[in-house]
Amino acid sequence: MPLFKGVASKAKPSKAIKYITNPKKAAIVVTHALDDSLDYAAQFADTQSLFGKAKSFGNRKYYHFKHSFDPKDNVSPAEASEMTEKLASKVFDDYEYIIATHTDKAHIHCHLIVNSVSFETGRMLHLNNDEYAALKDLSNNIAVSHGYSALDFRKAAADRISSQENRVTLKGGTSWKEELREVIALAVKECTAIDEFEAFINEYGVEITRNTEKTISFKHPQKQKSIRGEKLGADYTKEAILNELEKSSYRNGSATEENDGYILRKRRGRYYHRQLRAGAAGMEASTAGTQRQYIGEATASDLRSEFKSDESDDGLLELSETNKNRGR
Repeated sequence: MPLFKGVASKAKPSKAIKYITNPKKAAIVVTHALDDSLDYAAQFADTQSLFGKAKSFGNRKYYHFKHSFDPKDNVSPAEASEMTEKLASKVFDDYEYIIATHTDKAHIHCHLIVNSVSFETGRMLHLNNDEYAALKDLSNNIAVSHGYSALDFRKAAADRISSQENRVTLKGGTSWKEELREVIALAVKECTAIDEFEAFINEYGVEITRNTEKTISFKHPQKQKSIRGEKLGADYTKEAILNELEKSSYRNGSATEENDGYILRKRRGRYYHRQLRAGAAGMEASTAGTQRQYIGEATASDLRSEFKSDESDDGLLELSETNKNRGR
């Protein structure tokens, strides 16, 4: 039974990439259309620069998805990685991406970070509610093809869901309250202390506006007003969050420091598009001593004529950088 969630980020991807590829967490790391000998975040930026996209602070830089599997299904890290690869290759084949399969928690889960700009066309990646729901359906279909059950993500949440939220959920979309729940739920699994928890949700543009001994309030990056944790449900109160952080601390303390099964797999043909882009731009680019081969005759203007600019910011929750000194 897979759970697929995603958010978009306006921050630079270096911190997120460093987090997901940490060998103490990741058992398998797979990349697409990237050179493993070079910095991944720099290659994302290279693609964006080539097409003149994602230039301003307010533009999306990458998408971060999490593909989780129920411990009861006993999915192996290799199979989790394979199912996530199948999903990514069907939907994001024209985009650079990184898949990291984490085994440091009780449940196997994969992180998928995708560049917001296509290396083929320069088109900005944009997902509306229907497209996001289609991704979740695809995740279910792949799981079923591997002999696992599907998750009914259209079922209304039990935690104080409003009629308006229910209408969005039934359409397969994600309301802003549900986006808060998803970010908080992810944070309590990944963090072990309240300050670490706050820094984590800040990376997603979520702010803690009130934090007392018994209460906590959050502000969605696209909303003006805050909402108390108890309004989101019983799992989002100050007490519940502290309990989950304590559990995470215990689990992390029991985990091994090194991951002996760390694997770095490579996909065939991953260098082709990067070489083609260097040729298309008419450059003999060299990075970290690696010379890119000039193999194409097309010009950058030829490629740009193939797409239309799309810098709209609706769709998934946009990650905004609240600390101006962070990620610059």
